[in-house]
Amino acid sequence: MLKSSIVQPLTGHTSPETAYVVRDYPYGFKLRCSIRYWLERSPMHGYRLCSQTTNPKKAGEVWNAPKKSTYTIFAVMGLDEKGHVVWTGCSYDELDELGEFCAKFGHAFDTHQAADCSSLMCAKAAWDARKLAAAKRHG
Repeated sequence: MLKSSIVQPLTGHTSPETAYVVRDYPYGFKLRCSIRYWLERSPMHGYRLCSQTTNPKKAGEVWNAPKKSTYTIFAVMGLDEKGHVVWTGCSYDELDELGEFCAKFGHAFDTHQAADCSSLMCAKAAWDARKLAAAKRHG
C-alpha cells in the first residue's frame, strides 16, 4: 500500500468530531452533500480510514452511517495533487517496508502512531535478529 499520491498529510483527524470535512461533495448524479474523513485507531487492530456523508434529502445536517476500510498497521491520510482526500498505510504483509513508511510519513504521525511505530520497529528488529540467528544455526 506504500504507493502513495499524498502531497499534503492531514493530521489530527481521529474521530467524527475532529474529522476533515469536505463541503460540496457529489451525492448521486445531481445532489451535493458534505463528507468527513478520519483515521480510526484500534490498539488491537491498527488504523483504518472512515468516511461519512450527509444526507441532502433530509432537512438539516443528518449524517449517514460511516463507511470504514480494512485495518492496516499504520495509515496516514492526506491530500493528493488535485486536493482529493487519499490515504495509504503499511499492512501486515509489508513489514519489510515499515522503516520506509515511517521515514516518509513519520512527521505526520500523531502521538499514538509514533508510539505504535516505535514499538513495531523494535519488535521487527527482534524478529529479524531471531531469524538471522536461526539461519546461522541451521546454515
